[in-house]
Amino acid sequence: MNITKNNAATHLPEAYYYVALGNRIGTILYSIIYILGFIGNTFAFITFSNSRMRLISSSIFLLILSISDTFALITSLWFFLSDAFSIRLQNYSALACRFRTFFAYVFMDLSSWCLVGLALDRFLRIEIPLRAKIICTPRNAVVMVSICFLVLCGINGHYFSPGIGQERGGNQTTAHCLENREAFPKYYYFYKIIWPKIDMIIFCFLPAGIMIFCNVRIIHVLRRNRHHFENQGLENKQIKITNIQQALNGNSSKRKNLSRRKAIERQMSLIMSYCVIVFLCTTVPVTIYLIFIEQFVVKHPNLARDNAYYIFIFRLLRAMMYVHFASNFYLYCLTSRIFRDEFLQTITCRRNMIKTSLDDGTSLGLNKIGEISSV
Repeated sequence: MNITKNNAATHLPEAYYYVALGNRIGTILYSIIYILGFIGNTFAFITFSNSRMRLISSSIFLLILSISDTFALITSLWFFLSDAFSIRLQNYSALACRFRTFFAYVFMDLSSWCLVGLALDRFLRIEIPLRAKIICTPRNAVVMVSICFLVLCGINGHYFSPGIGQERGGNQTTAHCLENREAFPKYYYFYKIIWPKIDMIIFCFLPAGIMIFCNVRIIHVLRRNRHHFENQGLENKQIKITNIQQALNGNSSKRKNLSRRKAIERQMSLIMSYCVIVFLCTTVPVTIYLIFIEQFVVKHPNLARDNAYYIFIFRLLRAMMYVHFASNFYLYCLTSRIFRDEFLQTITCRRNMIKTSLDDGTSLGLNKIGEISSV
């Protein structure tokens, strides 16, 4: 961008202010994200990797989700080291820059599609419960995630292009991650204009759309089924039963079973709703802002003097995006009694922690998770 010397001198202190403020905020935010994220993802991996949980297809998605979230957080250390210690790894190797960028996007995208697989798994269990027992298996979950991983590797393979990362200096000792605009103008146009839209669809909007559709359909089907059971229960009350004691016991059991089913339905719907909300709140802002930066700010040179401010906003939104990769364990496990009990049972090495109580939502145990539209 064309900036006059006077403007540069005038706004130089302001630029330093935004850079220093961004470094300080980034250091604090990333530190909190790493503490919560690595601990949570480790616990999630331990919980969902035990032999019982691996028998459930939804647990396979959660297991792989914990792995992809961990790798996504590891790739963000690139930014943390720069913010906290002024260690800019992009100056050491152009090849390392390409590898980091490639794996960062692959694992971030894979996390989104693991959530999609989880939503589809629950959707199929509700929509076609009989065929779901054949479709929603751990083996098919692994196959689906493997296919997604290979497709995402192919889509993001362009990051190995020489158009990203170029050696600097005659001695080839330093490198950077900027685009090689002069040598690869076509790739530069693709990377700046076309790719942000594709990435926004793959990483954010398409997964979010599928998850919203699945959850809306699930809620609709569950409410319809609940009304059906309630109406059926009212009709049964009109039938004359000679054995009063047997009738009372039967009605009590039905009421408890209905209450138990409602508790689990509310629990699963609440978890999936939280997931969609957190996913949208953390990923949509940064993806839209990237479009704004590339297509609006770059086309208006007169806004160049506010360059440091726009970069500062982007750094905050980027850090907020990584909250998504640190919070999935808490959303899917600690907000669910079933998985919370399983987590406590796993880390305490106890075998009989899930009790068969008729009053709470954990009464079905792990062997019922797959049957009643569980996560």
